[in-house]
Amino acid sequence: MWQTLFALAYRYLRERGLPHADAEDLAQETILATYRNLDGIEPGSLHAWVRTVARNKHLDLVRRQARLVTVASIPESSDPDDDPLACALAGSDREETRKLLSRLSPGDRRLIELKYLDDRSVEEVAVVLGRPVNTVKVGLFRARKRLRAQIERGRP
Repeated sequence: MWQTLFALAYRYLRERGLPHADAEDLAQETILATYRNLDGIEPGSLHAWVRTVARNKHLDLVRRQARLVTVASIPESSDPDDDPLACALAGSDREETRKLLSRLSPGDRRLIELKYLDDRSVEEVAVVLGRPVNTVKVGLFRARKRLRAQIERGRP
């Protein structure tokens, strides 16, 4: 029974884009939480309980990762470029870039950090945020546009 529930949680987490090791860890945590609450789970709803716990463990992981990704992770090196967004993200002026990113909404900042600072694909960003790919594409377009406007306003 426990192996079946573990496999259910593991598959659920892998479908959400988690790497093998993370999915295994969270599946184990899910099974442990299920075992601890076994008396409170209604008969016939064990599979739903496991999926719900796995979902919540995944969301907790995403939130933890979101707190770890900070503006401080902007790379030190810079590559001169005519595009102000590329210059800012390359770290041409780290302090100024931090200020500009901090002025963005948390959602815009999160999109920029996931895509450019974590160097993730649009599909990976969509998985992390739990949003459709097209929604992420539109969000990134708008976030870049707002960041460019912040950069242009910051220029002399």
